Amino acid sequence: MTSDATEMITIPRVEFDAMQAELRRLRREAAREVALTTMRADRGPGAGDEVRVFTREQLAEAWGIRA
Repeated sequence: MTSDATEMITIPRVEFDAMQAELRRLRREAAREVALTTMRADRGPGAGDEVRVFTREQLAEAWGIRA
């Protein structure tokens, strides 16, 4: 794929960096909204659901790290 010089534009590096930073900020904001929606939709364990509680040592062992 080739492009003619008339189809190309140039922008200053500062503007490009600013656009990239804004894109990162918008992606974080969107991900935050998705996470909040997911958390709000989760009602937690219901009646009859088993709730397990782990100690730090149990989690460390399960994850293969030393506490």
